[in-house]
Amino acid sequence: MDIPSIPPVTRFAHGSRVPGWDTAVDLEKDPAAIPDGATTPVPAELRAEIEVHMAKYPDVRSAALPALAAAQRVHGWCSPEAIVQTACVMGVTPASLEAVATFYDMLETDKPTPVEHHSIYVCTNISCSLLGADALYAAIAQAAGEDPAINVRSFECLGACELAPMISVDGDYLGPLQTSDVTELLDDVRAGRPPLPSKQLATKPCADAAAAPGQPGSAKGRVTLLLDGIDEPGLATLDVYRRRGGYDALQKALAMTPEDVLDELNSSGLRGRGGAGFQMGKKVSFLPKGAMAKYLVCNADESEPGTFKDRELMQKSPHMLIEGIVIACHAAGIDTAFIYIRGEYSLQADVLEAAVSEALAAGLVGESILGSSHSLKLVVHRGAGAYICGEETGLLDSLEGKRGNPRLKPPFPALQGLYQSPTLINNVETLATVPAIMRMGGAEYAKLGSEGSTGTKVVSVSGHVQRPGNYEIELGIPSREIIYGLAGGPPEGREVKCWFPGGSSAPVLTAAELDVPYDFEAMAKAGSMLGSGAIIVVDDSTPILDVALKVAKFYAHESCGKCTPCREGTNWTVKMLQRMESGDATPMDLEIMAGVQENIIGNCLCVLGDAMAMPIGSIIERFRDELQEQIERSRLAEVA
Repeated sequence: MDIPSIPPVTRFAHGSRVPGWDTAVDLEKDPAAIPDGATTPVPAELRAEIEVHMAKYPDVRSAALPALAAAQRVHGWCSPEAIVQTACVMGVTPASLEAVATFYDMLETDKPTPVEHHSIYVCTNISCSLLGADALYAAIAQAAGEDPAINVRSFECLGACELAPMISVDGDYLGPLQTSDVTELLDDVRAGRPPLPSKQLATKPCADAAAAPGQPGSAKGRVTLLLDGIDEPGLATLDVYRRRGGYDALQKALAMTPEDVLDELNSSGLRGRGGAGFQMGKKVSFLPKGAMAKYLVCNADESEPGTFKDRELMQKSPHMLIEGIVIACHAAGIDTAFIYIRGEYSLQADVLEAAVSEALAAGLVGESILGSSHSLKLVVHRGAGAYICGEETGLLDSLEGKRGNPRLKPPFPALQGLYQSPTLINNVETLATVPAIMRMGGAEYAKLGSEGSTGTKVVSVSGHVQRPGNYEIELGIPSREIIYGLAGGPPEGREVKCWFPGGSSAPVLTAAELDVPYDFEAMAKAGSMLGSGAIIVVDDSTPILDVALKVAKFYAHESCGKCTPCREGTNWTVKMLQRMESGDATPMDLEIMAGVQENIIGNCLCVLGDAMAMPIGSIIERFRDELQEQIERSRLAEVA
């Protein structure tokens, strides 16, 4: 039987971001374009899986990403046939799903792939690149050759920078790897064996917990709230979590009025741990009161290069996050919540779904939680690979089954967010901190940290350090204490050249600023930002041009293309840096490039353009002499 053809839709390169092109809603208005169920054969198992996903959401279009992922597993790629079958079951047009599928990196739309194949993603972003990821990718690609059963791709940050250089094999994370591991890796993959068992992420302890064995509640004299006992066997299960006092904070919160719970959050001074640093209690208070549809969305799309704290929290203590979500929903009067987790975090999504099922069976989510009047439906939603979905409004569009394009603000999500309803959006670490605040009280929590930056913070440290990993610190300690005291500093014989205090989007600082306190205010005064709490260290063995080019290429690739300053500015920056590398640049290029960054900042719908312009601008400012020397060396080499 013939499969109905897809209405004409322009195909773009895989993963491309097309400016302003989000036609999903308009295209779905044409009933004649929806495939006829009577004439469109759909495998029974695929139909059943898609229908299960559709039942989770108030609007069935939100099932687009999980439905397309299911179709890709069945067909090997998001082929025209796969898209038509998905559209038939969902009752939407193939064109609308085609528009969605071409936006996301994990949905293959540009080449046929055998159904039975292995996907090897090699992270080549900055932390991994500093430690040899580009050579690793070349070695794996060359060794795999033209084998159709192995799909090797260079991928942007996979959120496991402590394993750098690392890869993902069918969703399983491995690292750190060397080029000498490639032969054994591919032998294991082809034989169907678990690849390189000693390199599996699941075998890696938390760096902070391993650094202070036998000291519950503290590590080297530091208070630990989120990472306390993080490596205890079975902590991801409900039994072990409850044995450690888990859900006691929820019981306490449910015995309080929502207003009293909100007072505790406000008195804690807890600032968002995802990057913006806005106070959580104030965010909750912005939501309108009264009976109406309201939603909480947990932003678990941890895509900022250098950041991997949320991944460890979700993998090892998922119930801590769930408990925080339920308490926050009680405070805000919300009865439906979603955890939007990046598609690359397959293991963590599985762990979360298992934990949600446990919590539902125990009456900790669902109807009348612990016998109270509060009910909550909680859904784990998997993304499909797009950095822009970490931006809160891009995330909302993605959760609604669209391309992840940022929205114009106002209106802000607190008033008009998911499904055009009031929505509270918070990061994983922020919500996971809520149970600790309820246990100890907001005022007591506020005694930790520094004035204006209260509490503890999980910091991800990667790059040129001897002990990369997650460390929980009280905000306000000297940054040197984190980089040298906890992470061991750069390799012996090397010095810190520069460091990103808050992920790759933060303006760089130099070794002269290692004693700046690590908190929101001090970082801002130093000309940078705390951001997501990800410190990337670059030592003096790396040319600064390499760092700048890696950062610029990432943001150019991830720009959704909606705003001209971002779409054009990121590409212009990449081209100018490549001119410096190839010997075609002049010192004037530095001035032009600095001007481009100034024209990007503050002129886009979201901060993705700023996220490139700020670090690149700071590199030009702080390393102008080195860049000028590089321009001259490259020019002379080209002439010779």
